[in-house]
Amino acid sequence: MKIILAVDKNWGIGKDGQMLFHIRRDLKHFKSYTLGNICIMGRKTYESMGGALTHRENIVLSRNKDYKAKDAKVFTDYRDVLSYVRERSEEVFVIGGEKIVEIFLEYCDEAIITKIYEKKDADSFLHNFDQDDDWSLSEESDIMEENGVSFRYVRYRRKNHGKD
Repeated sequence: MKIILAVDKNWGIGKDGQMLFHIRRDLKHFKSYTLGNICIMGRKTYESMGGALTHRENIVLSRNKDYKAKDAKVFTDYRDVLSYVRERSEEVFVIGGEKIVEIFLEYCDEAIITKIYEKKDADSFLHNFDQDDDWSLSEESDIMEENGVSFRYVRYRRKNHGKD
């Protein structure tokens, strides 16, 4: 299981239920990893996208047992999500938001992060992998720029992954 998200300088990922940045190249990067695979998200993330991601299996975790999501499977218990994805052959990506990442972090062995070298006003944040001794930086792209925004892709791997 992998985390894939974009963060600002302070590891911010969103504000008022919306992404902080819309960088076309990063959205293509996200799509290249997640297409044909499973994406786990929370209700707010699902709703902020305006619906399910196409050509991916969308899983929405919500505390509301009556919640319905078009073109997505809805679960109310993260353990049921884990059981479900263990039976699947596709790669599994945790795409947000903050609470969903916190729930699934211990089951992830890789994080694919777009580091954006700007700071925005954020109200949701990602786990800071740079400050976690259980994770190590394994890949780092060159710095890129789009519309005056500098960013790079980085990949972290869990050093000793014991959960499956």
